[in-house]
Amino acid sequence: MRPREELNRLIREQRSEGSTAGLPLRDVRVIDLATVMAAPFAATLLGDFGADVIKVENPDVPDAIRGWGVTDTGVQPFISVIGRNKFPVTMNLKAPEGKRLFLELIDRSDVLIENMRPGTMEKLGLDMDALLRRNPGLVVGRVSGYGQAGPWSGRPGFGTLAEGLSGYTYLNAQPGGVPTNPPLALADFAAGMHLAFAIMIGLRGQKRGEGGGQVIDMSLYEPLFGLLGPDFLTYSLTGVVPQPQGNELSYVAPRNNYRTRDGKWVALSGSAQKPFERLMAAIGKPEMNEDPRFKTNEARIKDENRRVINQAISEWIGSKGADDVLETCDRLGITVGPIASMEEIARNPQYLERGSWLEMEDLATGTPMRLPNVPFRMLGSAGRVRFPGLPQGAANEVIYKDLLGCTGEEICRLAETGAI
Repeated sequence: MRPREELNRLIREQRSEGSTAGLPLRDVRVIDLATVMAAPFAATLLGDFGADVIKVENPDVPDAIRGWGVTDTGVQPFISVIGRNKFPVTMNLKAPEGKRLFLELIDRSDVLIENMRPGTMEKLGLDMDALLRRNPGLVVGRVSGYGQAGPWSGRPGFGTLAEGLSGYTYLNAQPGGVPTNPPLALADFAAGMHLAFAIMIGLRGQKRGEGGGQVIDMSLYEPLFGLLGPDFLTYSLTGVVPQPQGNELSYVAPRNNYRTRDGKWVALSGSAQKPFERLMAAIGKPEMNEDPRFKTNEARIKDENRRVINQAISEWIGSKGADDVLETCDRLGITVGPIASMEEIARNPQYLERGSWLEMEDLATGTPMRLPNVPFRMLGSAGRVRFPGLPQGAANEVIYKDLLGCTGEEICRLAETGAI
């Protein structure tokens, strides 16, 4: 761990105007009062584009993701990624002086993001009306499992439960198989992206301390349910419950994963007519292009026709190495791509050329690491990963001194009394 004085210097550099120059949200300040994934991820996205994100944690109960998948190097992978571009402070909202500091931050901020169980903020004396009276320009993003209203609103909610309620987990299975959870916090990330979008809408016309404030009520299950809207509409129109299709989709064919001769896997999506016809010609089955069972996507999605198509494709791909399959399909304009492991991603030329991941040092320890880059590009205002996530309370001295005007002695006293 770097000496505190050096880490404070590095944090101040990252909070300087030079660090966020050219970033479109550099004048926006965000209080990230949330934990785990969904709500904090919204703050992460805002920080990528220059927002001054202050992450608030209870001094006695750090964010749970600090303990997820910690490596032998001591790096906290989830904090390094989800906590990037954030300045963490500790604060006890149940302590009078901790609450005072929080309200002083509210006065100086544009956005508050929180994910406590509905009613908890109110019990702390931090109800939305009071916060908006104090800062009429405050945009508040609230994330909970089931939203702030409804018969389930008081239940504890996590992404896994939201994925189940949304309809996703039911459909994510092989036909007749066990419903399968995604290998990532899918509902959380979907909610976080939607929340970041909603906050940006809320910031239009908002002015800190003056007006335009907003309260956003975001559940974990609704964003993912919205992505499954066509399936719900299909059921509503037909009364037929959509069923799991494994790696296929009920409404297009072919679309599947296939194993190559050398044991690798490729993904194929060839439901458009011309690519399908080129594929059939490439695998030595040109007669299928004249067969009425395969002339349209509507015909191909019938179960018996799918089986014939999958058998033909599987035999061809299974007879060739992955490189041969990819080269042939690329040359013929057939939409096939590799199913990549993290090891393969680390050396993939598309990732390397585009800068889809980047290398940087951990500010606190100097440990070199690779992180995913901001996932889209913009002319003249591209986002930046300026630094990985920092240790709990690493920015206490910088934020409390530079932003709130506390003295060193006062900070020590606040720490001794448990307020921070």
